[in-house]
Amino acid sequence: MLKTLHIKNIALITDVTVELLDGLNILSGETGAGKSIVIDSLNFVLGERADKGLIRFGEDKAQVEAVFENYLTPNVGAFLDSQGIEAEEVLILRRQMTVSGKNECRINGNLVTLSVLKGLTELLCDIHGQHEHQSLLKTDNHLLLLDAYGGDKIASQKAKVAKIYSELKAYEKQLSAFGADGDRERRLDILAYQIEEIEKANLSDPEEEDNLLAERKKFRNAEKITSGLEESRQILDGYEQRSVIADLNTAKQLLAQISDYDDEIKEIVGRIESAKIELRDVSDTLEQLLGSNAFDERRLEWIENRLSVIRQVKKKYGATISDVTEFYDKIKAEHDMLANSAELVEELKENIAMASSKLEAECEKLSELRKSFAKKFEKDIFGELKDLGMGSSTFKVDFKPTAPASSGSDKVEFLISPNVGEPLKELAKIISGGEMSRFMLALKNITARLDDIGTMVFDEIDTGISGNIAQVVAEKLYNIAYDRQVIAVTHLPQLASMADTHYLIEKTVSGGKTSTNLKLLSGDDEIREIARLVGGKEYSDYAALHATEMKKHALAYKENRKKQA
Repeated sequence: MLKTLHIKNIALITDVTVELLDGLNILSGETGAGKSIVIDSLNFVLGERADKGLIRFGEDKAQVEAVFENYLTPNVGAFLDSQGIEAEEVLILRRQMTVSGKNECRINGNLVTLSVLKGLTELLCDIHGQHEHQSLLKTDNHLLLLDAYGGDKIASQKAKVAKIYSELKAYEKQLSAFGADGDRERRLDILAYQIEEIEKANLSDPEEEDNLLAERKKFRNAEKITSGLEESRQILDGYEQRSVIADLNTAKQLLAQISDYDDEIKEIVGRIESAKIELRDVSDTLEQLLGSNAFDERRLEWIENRLSVIRQVKKKYGATISDVTEFYDKIKAEHDMLANSAELVEELKENIAMASSKLEAECEKLSELRKSFAKKFEKDIFGELKDLGMGSSTFKVDFKPTAPASSGSDKVEFLISPNVGEPLKELAKIISGGEMSRFMLALKNITARLDDIGTMVFDEIDTGISGNIAQVVAEKLYNIAYDRQVIAVTHLPQLASMADTHYLIEKTVSGGKTSTNLKLLSGDDEIREIARLVGGKEYSDYAALHATEMKKHALAYKENRKKQA
């Protein structure tokens, strides 16, 4: 429900905070006091279109903040999840507009687009008024309302239809994977070619390319390698010139001659011998490398060809050999499936035919069930309209067939003829303002419990209504407010007397500026406002007594309503 509405710099309002409660919240006041400004402000924060003319004169920006409590229905939760917004204990909506026309919308502090804001608020608040922020005028909602009216019976049948539809779509998806017969054969040819090309490449070793690249590098630098090996071997153990090993041998002989005089020198002689042996082994190894480093032109050519094959396969089927192998496994499985698909395709076609037939049958059952509830729904709506002085109206739930889907095969739209002899028309095209208000109230009186919208706003629902019908309207509006929060702007004393929370909207002039303010009424203040609505500007004793009696009657009605609940 809407807990708080904070309005700043909207039209004649400077800074006003309205605290709203459960039940019926009434806004009343003199004509021109600014009742429409409050509704305009609410529409503004709910995401309706607005221009900078809404900003109070002399100010550079306007802002409205709405705080909702107990708001988290499944639909609202799903919407917040879809936008990546975390649901918190309260929901804070804020919209700001500057004189330059810039809009800033936030949901719990998260910056969002205007369309996202409106998408959320359509699940929170339903406004009947000049802005037509109403779910009931959207024909897409008519089927949902009828199904909700049908309760568990329709819900159970809808679940059957949805299950069969899901199975049908699963079969169709599987079949589409095989494609048409001609497409399947073409796909098999492509897969066979790809499989053969990869198999012919024989990429079994993921390290083969790195090894070949290393070997090719070696071949390309064979002359340099040979020169380095030969020079190094000559330095270590050359035959025609002085070498490291020969010098070590000389040093060993010289030290050996004096080793008897010092044990440490003996140790050094042993270490030189060990070094000489190690260097001799290194020299032998270098000689072996020289022998094996012979350049093989045919081997280099084979390496180049092999690397070319690997590059071509990688270019087509994967960045690495591992990727190519993974791709091969995938297409091999697809090829095997398609090669053996004839029997499976026939089985899937049979399953699709059976599921389609079953879906049509269950959709027909659902349609008949809906039509039976539609008759009762039409009767209930007519009863409400009759109470509201529209007994000559005709209301009909119109059915049109559609292709079977998860929700059935019906398109439903509510039609009405407000007068005898007039054709049935769509809700958005019907009747006068007063008749429209009464019809919407009749529909809301039945459907209020069927949707998840927690706050309903009626902007001057009393248009064109007076006398006994006014009392009926007041009672029916309270019936809606018994389960949901209702905010209503009214001129009717009957409706004002039913208020659980009553605000007086006043226009005052101070310091050469006009402002609109809201005052919470109770006790004698509320009686005086009801008396004003009864008797106009002159508050006669009779009007005050009448107002008191109307309030007592309203309290008695509320008490009786509680007992019936």
